[in-house]
Amino acid sequence: MTDPAGTDEPLIAGRKPCLVKLERGKRYFWCSCGRSRSQPFCDGSHAGTRFRPLMFVAEKSEEALLCACKRTASPPWCDGAHNNLQDTYEEASAEEIAAMQGAKLVQRKDGKAVLDGGAYVLTPDARRDQHEGTLGWQRLIGAGDGAKHISLFRCAAEPGVSPWQMHPHSEAALFVVSGKGTVQIEDKRFDAGPETGIFVARGEAFRFDAGEPMTIVAAICPQVDAPAFVDGPTGHCDAAIKTRVAPVDHAKAQVMADRFFQVLLDKSTGSHEITQFIGEVPKSRAAMHRHLYEEAIVILSGRGMMWTETKKAAVAPGDIIFLPRRQSHSLECTDAGGLRLMGAFYPSGSPAINY
Repeated sequence: MTDPAGTDEPLIAGRKPCLVKLERGKRYFWCSCGRSRSQPFCDGSHAGTRFRPLMFVAEKSEEALLCACKRTASPPWCDGAHNNLQDTYEEASAEEIAAMQGAKLVQRKDGKAVLDGGAYVLTPDARRDQHEGTLGWQRLIGAGDGAKHISLFRCAAEPGVSPWQMHPHSEAALFVVSGKGTVQIEDKRFDAGPETGIFVARGEAFRFDAGEPMTIVAAICPQVDAPAFVDGPTGHCDAAIKTRVAPVDHAKAQVMADRFFQVLLDKSTGSHEITQFIGEVPKSRAAMHRHLYEEAIVILSGRGMMWTETKKAAVAPGDIIFLPRRQSHSLECTDAGGLRLMGAFYPSGSPAINY
């Protein structure tokens, strides 16, 4: 434990959150002082201090990450604050690097390099596109690839108006990789250029009006096998959703040690299933870590290596990465200019939370 000398701050009990299993309806007492020997829960060690435990009742039975650094802004839950306890994001130690020297470099088979636990790196091939009008599409992530919640599709829109799509039971988080045009959601039109996120709610029809060739990736959750093409708009448009389009805005970037990310779509924009974000990674190799979410990543620029426990695969612009829930991994950037990515994950939350 770390005691900030001369301050009235809580102790830092740990630099990663605690993974716990909560039982619906059960009462818990989260340690706020950092002194407990039963982290993340209180054992009475706060006696004689100004700190008191935080009582909460679990709303459902689930695995959860509770804050151990005691710096979270949303106690008792981890919000990623532990990443800012030092000036640089936690990198792989010399011991970790030495232990993984024997990791197998996996080569692509039909464009896919399969890593541990069903994780993979995929280089999309436009020759595999299926076509509907002016739209070419292919599934990059889905149930057939081991995903349980998210589908990811690559859409290539030629100049002109594409057919309508609609997913009655799923949300869509669209992301324009390249090109410019208009995304129409029911009777509303939104201009969209590179690195723009667009949210489509359940049961809403949408289509692309491309002024030039556009490449769009669409994360659909709950997952579907294929785009659902329909004859026209449904007339259903959720007026409660005020933010539909989220362009990159460096002023909104959040600092995570020496890394940056900007959340484009999440619950605050109406996306209850998916969080979509842009991330920037400097030349570095992150320490192995896990997430409690299932994630799809698109490499936008820069090169590097994706590591899992015993395997690794090179990544380059245009590549897709799939990470199952709780899969141990490390993304290494080998490019002096850094690496830029778009991530989409379920369940919606903060991309800063890891363990």
